[in-house]
Amino acid sequence: MLRVMIQGLKIAVVLVLAAVIVLAAQRALLTRLEASASPAGQPVVFEVQPEESIDSIAERLHEVGLVRSPTYFKLRVRLSNADTRIRAGRFVLYTGMSVNQIIQTLTTAPGAQTVRVRFIEGWRAEQYADELVRVGILSDPQQFLDVLDAGRWQSRYPFLADLLPNQRIEGFLFPDTYEFRVNATPEEIVQTLLDTFDRRVPAELRARADQLGRPFYQVLIIASIVEREAAVPEERPIIASVFYNRLRENMPLQADPTVQYALGSPENWWPSLDTVSDLAAVDSPYNTYRNAGLPPGPICNPGLAAIEAALSPAQTDYLYFVTRGDGSGAHVFARTYEEHVRNIREQHGG
Repeated sequence: MLRVMIQGLKIAVVLVLAAVIVLAAQRALLTRLEASASPAGQPVVFEVQPEESIDSIAERLHEVGLVRSPTYFKLRVRLSNADTRIRAGRFVLYTGMSVNQIIQTLTTAPGAQTVRVRFIEGWRAEQYADELVRVGILSDPQQFLDVLDAGRWQSRYPFLADLLPNQRIEGFLFPDTYEFRVNATPEEIVQTLLDTFDRRVPAELRARADQLGRPFYQVLIIASIVEREAAVPEERPIIASVFYNRLRENMPLQADPTVQYALGSPENWWPSLDTVSDLAAVDSPYNTYRNAGLPPGPICNPGLAAIEAALSPAQTDYLYFVTRGDGSGAHVFARTYEEHVRNIREQHGG
């Protein structure tokens, strides 16, 4: 009898251990299935169509990297009785969300959801448009670009008065981090950017342009070039002074970023440039090697520091600058062409 009891106890222990192993394996599997295939935290705007099936939703979530297993997602939806509560609309999901978090989001009204968007200082309008598509607010970059004509906005924003109605409001799309509703329209986005510009670059700041004897729009053009040229913050006012000095001497600005703006394409909005002779061959009003004076408009959307530098340039007699050869992004400045040539040789050889 004792032998039978011991044997039964061994069997029970084996069964318990097997159950523990199975439960542990199931938990590990569930953990893997809960994890996203993508780096955590990236927003993904996901649209659920009216009357869309759970099968379709699961497959599309898998395609965009939000769930590892469509089958597991469908199982969790049915176990939580959420299949009749998933709403149609646009939702902000994030890579790294658990399946339960995704289900909870899809069963909540989507109207108030927002997406965080960062527009970087020195980006051109096309890069803004690309970013709005990347985060899922817009489906086509042209939707944003189509509402940038100054004529749409001049009656509401007096600081746009110097632009022609068909000119793009490049330069006034203030770079910052924004929260936009997931279903925001291009017009609402542009209005937010212009409101921010008006607040961060107020009229009393813009009035400093009068002391320079220039319309604010011309100062903004210089600020946009400074934004693309300056890698070291302390150099912004000095670089601005170089451009003002060259304008005063009726010298072409010879600013590489203006040519990059002219040559930019969806493959590369800021392409690298070759020799000065090649630069001069680019036929564009934005080519400041070929054309004297300022380009027709800003080449990017500058941040506040670049705008302030253009409004308060350093007092120098520099006419030239060249990047240092140490990779720092800093520049060496010169008053004469001979000094400039010497700087080029010292920094880059030849």
